[in-house]
Amino acid sequence: MHLSPRPIFRNLISMKKVLPLSAICALLLIFIGYWLYLPASNIVLNRSFVINQGDSLKTISLRLHKNKFTKNKYAFFVYAYLLNKSKDIKAGGFKISASDNLSQILAKLTISGSYDFWLKIIPGQRIEEITSKFSFDPSLEGYLFPDSYLIPNYFTVDDASSTIKNNFDNKISNLNIPKNNLSQIITLASLLEREAKTKTDKQIVAGIINNRLKIGMALQIDASVQYARDLKTHPAKYWQPLTRNDLKIVSPYNTYLNTGLPPRPICNPGQGSIFAATNPTPSDYLYYIHGTDGVMHYAKTLSEHNQNISKYLR
Repeated sequence: MHLSPRPIFRNLISMKKVLPLSAICALLLIFIGYWLYLPASNIVLNRSFVINQGDSLKTISLRLHKNKFTKNKYAFFVYAYLLNKSKDIKAGGFKISASDNLSQILAKLTISGSYDFWLKIIPGQRIEEITSKFSFDPSLEGYLFPDSYLIPNYFTVDDASSTIKNNFDNKISNLNIPKNNLSQIITLASLLEREAKTKTDKQIVAGIINNRLKIGMALQIDASVQYARDLKTHPAKYWQPLTRNDLKIVSPYNTYLNTGLPPRPICNPGQGSIFAATNPTPSDYLYYIHGTDGVMHYAKTLSEHNQNISKYLR
């Protein structure tokens, strides 16, 4: 059978057309990539650029373009992604110029480091747990409001403390707490932060603590004893479960041996706990336990409390 040569010729002709076209496309892509790599401007002017904790590479890239640091909103994203540098980008404040190319911008966001740093305070942390270059005054326990703070590198511990205290004042201003009650409220809130998780439970426990205070009954709060123990031992990990011997620790923070609130807060409470301390739920409850079912159970009498222990803790 005789085969026609036409399909072969057609393929050869097609290859001649495709090769130049692919080469042109490659050159075009190289040109576009190089153009995007170049600075967005020739004007050398450093401006501030802040990366928040948790910002994604895409978010950073979009904001760089929005602030006119790059020529395209995805240019930095593609560049950093191809170099596998997204995990090296730091949160903080940076000085960047539109005259910087993509390589220089990436270097500033990774190698050069931030002129600011983020300080994160988590609800329920005691001062010793706050990861920072600062050693905060222990008297600030309870008043270092949980939040993320962008702190300039040149700040002193007093500067940082002032910034955090101002945030504390702003966040609780709507609660209208009388100055002469502030210490008591924050101390109560610190207990709630360690003792309860939900808004409802925090408010119920606040009511229970107030009920005990009114009748002179020991609060018997484990978290306060943990605080007392750890003040002496300074363990690698705080808030570990108590032993029977721990309950005998002689300390004003031991609410098993002393009546009334501890002398000062035992941690830095969040806004929810401070709200609960100022808005306790009225009840006849005097007892509560954290059940193994993940639920808090309340009781009015010791007999009911012991029944809850048998039912939910054993």
